[in-house]
Amino acid sequence: MSRYRNPPIIEAICEFHFASSSGWDPTLPGKLHAELEGDYVGQPRRWESIEFGVQIQSGASAKFQVGEGPEKVQLITENEKRIIGIGPDVLSIHMLSPYLDPHYSDGTGWVEFHARIKEALNSYWQVVQPKGVKKTGIRYINKIEVSEQEMLLQKYLKCAFPKVAGLPDQIVNLMSRVEYQYDGGIKLILSQGKVVDGFILDIDVIHETSEVADRNCIDEMIIDLRTRVGDVFESVITNKSRELFNASY
Repeated sequence: MSRYRNPPIIEAICEFHFASSSGWDPTLPGKLHAELEGDYVGQPRRWESIEFGVQIQSGASAKFQVGEGPEKVQLITENEKRIIGIGPDVLSIHMLSPYLDPHYSDGTGWVEFHARIKEALNSYWQVVQPKGVKKTGIRYINKIEVSEQEMLLQKYLKCAFPKVAGLPDQIVNLMSRVEYQYDGGIKLILSQGKVVDGFILDIDVIHETSEVADRNCIDEMIIDLRTRVGDVFESVITNKSRELFNASY
């Protein structure tokens, strides 16, 4: 994965879904906060997630659905840029922009992100002692900021819609979501959209199988998913995007 001085990452997320436990323990966020409070010193807060979906019925057009996702309690750092979310059988770790912390010298942000993932997962495992993980995801949400004069998606993303004879070149609005399947129960969700000052590229790689993974398998799985995200990112961006991110090879 290339190293960029100005990476377009606005949020990186690692999320675990655990095999169902006996029920939600309302004291769990407090117990985890006690384990992690050395860094997550901000005031914990409740957060209701939003889930998007598409409903397709025979003989009818597709309908977008928006619903409430699982409620989480968030543990936050003082600057609110690093977050841990805890919900019923769900643990998520978030890195908000700026993704690169100058205290870490690897130049990619992954060293810090990986360390926070392992710390949060180890604390969760110690406090909850779950049966195992049934779904793991690594997701990177990127924003490619461009001027109004440069609003041609094809210049920046290879996964942009191709030009079609008879249609205008300028796309005024855009939202797409495509799912791909790897071998071994791994899925890629690739989303892109147009915003006022650029484009959103959302890469989500998820491992989900019928078998429950124990703690010893998770680290290797996380690294594999993150590698796949990086490969996808490099596959879909153009050299114009790399210039924008100020790549250093």
